[in-house]
Amino acid sequence: MPALEISAYPDTAAARAELVAFLAQHLPPPPGHTWEERMHFWWDENPAATANPERGRWVHADGRLVAYGGSIPALHTWQGRPCQAIYSTTFCVDSQFPKAAALVFLQQREVAEHCMIAHTTPNPRVQTALFKLGARAEQTVTRHFFPAGAASRLHGRSWWPALPQDRRLITDPAEVTAITRGYQRADRIEKWITPEYLRWYCRSMTRTHHFLGLVDGSGTLSSYLLVTRRITRGLPAWDVVESFTASDDECELHALTGLLVKEPGILPGGAWLVTGAKFPADRSWDATPALLRRTQQVCHFFLFPTAMRQAPKHTIMAEGDLGL
Repeated sequence: MPALEISAYPDTAAARAELVAFLAQHLPPPPGHTWEERMHFWWDENPAATANPERGRWVHADGRLVAYGGSIPALHTWQGRPCQAIYSTTFCVDSQFPKAAALVFLQQREVAEHCMIAHTTPNPRVQTALFKLGARAEQTVTRHFFPAGAASRLHGRSWWPALPQDRRLITDPAEVTAITRGYQRADRIEKWITPEYLRWYCRSMTRTHHFLGLVDGSGTLSSYLLVTRRITRGLPAWDVVESFTASDDECELHALTGLLVKEPGILPGGAWLVTGAKFPADRSWDATPALLRRTQQVCHFFLFPTAMRQAPKHTIMAEGDLGL
């Protein structure tokens, strides 16, 4: 068996061509998209990629590529400042070289010393390896179900607050000129939000995301929802995968959710339900008039630098490569 050599993936034109050929042979891309298109979105269009050269690790045997573990650069925040993160993606190993997988995972420990790593689509074998690396696992959410449209008149329609009069509703992130601030709370790890991030995320090729936001007269964003289409119990639903507010309370978030509940046709196609999953530490939807609440299993895993390992973490569904 030839010796295995692992190194950081260098995103040159030749390296990308080699990687595309390897993935095309061992791991078909999602229907309707090529690996070239996905890499262009992850690394060329991604606003977080400019300052973070991390693109993953690859393994060669006698000069032949036999394994790859990918990285999508991202920005999170802690203590009110942006910090580097990566979203793990596209773990692919030639079946003739199973030991290459261990090499890639051992490198994750090294990378995690200087930036957070998020895994949100790991298979059971990868989850086992992440536990061995000491990853923080968040594996349950409470999903809230709200009847929408005409059905909302029968349940909780009057509970939702009105949209604030000093804010304007928008459905296109291109209208956002600035963010009130890039984080919700400084005492926890969470996503760092910029107009560029919102526009990029809503261009995802693997899942269509829709945007509902509130801006002031100058286009400064204070709150938003990112939602995607979901079929729930056979019914079309809007699923909230990310919510954000720079306000001190949840009134604007609840107003946006209530608007979607009452008028689901405000986004293309409409829906009969609005749903959203919250992680245990999130209290923002606890008081809302959900028709049903159900505990569901998820698989969000995080590796942190030493200085961040004990910090609180605000986790949402739209992290990692889920939806990218």
